[in-house]
Amino acid sequence: MNQTLFYRAMLIPSVVWLSVLFGAAAGTGREVVEFFGSAGAWGGVVTIIVIVLMFALGFFLCFELARLFKAYDYQLLCIQLLGKCWPAYEITILLGMILSLGIISAAAGEIISMQFGFPNLWGTGGMLLLIIALTYSGRVLIEKTMALASVLLLIALVYIGVQVAGNDSLAVVSAFANSEIHFGGVQKGLTYSFVNISYIPLILYAGRDIRSRGESVIGATCAAIAGMLPLLLLHIIFSSSYPEIRDAELPTFWLLERVSDRWFVDVYVIIIFIMFVQTGVGMVQGFLERIDGWYSKYHDGPMSPIRHSALSFLTMTISVLLSTVGFVELVRNGYWMLSYGFMLTFLIPLVTVGAYKVYRGSGSDEEH
Repeated sequence: MNQTLFYRAMLIPSVVWLSVLFGAAAGTGREVVEFFGSAGAWGGVVTIIVIVLMFALGFFLCFELARLFKAYDYQLLCIQLLGKCWPAYEITILLGMILSLGIISAAAGEIISMQFGFPNLWGTGGMLLLIIALTYSGRVLIEKTMALASVLLLIALVYIGVQVAGNDSLAVVSAFANSEIHFGGVQKGLTYSFVNISYIPLILYAGRDIRSRGESVIGATCAAIAGMLPLLLLHIIFSSSYPEIRDAELPTFWLLERVSDRWFVDVYVIIIFIMFVQTGVGMVQGFLERIDGWYSKYHDGPMSPIRHSALSFLTMTISVLLSTVGFVELVRNGYWMLSYGFMLTFLIPLVTVGAYKVYRGSGSDEEH
């Protein structure tokens, strides 16, 4: 296995986090408009900087706790934070995971139907099969496909930026020239950070090869920047079309219809579909790591690939079925409750108990 610093501390945490974060909802542009665009051109940049700093702090504490206590699944990490109360976080994260998987399953079917005219079930079913296949293949292949998907995404966004520059470059310049640097969007940035940081324990496997505190800093910084880089690019691109783009249900596709050819819209839809798959894979793999930890206590090792695939199928099927009967809508309506749940069961313990344990462990910076 590649054990270079770049691979284990910079690349893997970055592509795993980018895959999970971007595919969840950002690809349509809706999150960009809601959280960053409302603050204006420069205000949105300030908001993104706040989020990067919060992500970096969250990743650093999680990576260090995982390294110091060899807690590479979310149960082991939360035992360090919550003690005997660790099931409180497990309940919250499973609800959050089911919500996210249900939403991306529905979204995958919707964008395939919208763009290619196929039944929604084709997109949802295709995503389900790909997730099962990737979880069967194991973590190494998952990380490699995430790296490839991230490269494709960044190429696509650069292409969109070039197209916008060719059509509305003066509008982009004007948007930033007429915007003031202010902190009006900081509250939204903190809200965005708090909810998404709480999913970091699901992807602790991305930091398994981090060997020292310095590498935790590097991995946390790279992951935080990589996760927000595509959103920054979209924010800059969207600035050419404010305020009209704020009313678009799917801002990215609204913009592409104005500045790009039909063939590229098809390509972008395929890339977003791949990112949906990677989001699902990233979350399900984190759940499998947790189950493997439990399974290994009673057997000689982790579950077989067949068992991984079966559990992936069960998890995704439950999410898809619950989304069709209104469960996802119910949880979405209670999203603020989920946010408070994450705050109580993870964020507060992380920045108090977790930070204290990382500080106390600063003297034991040996490689693992």
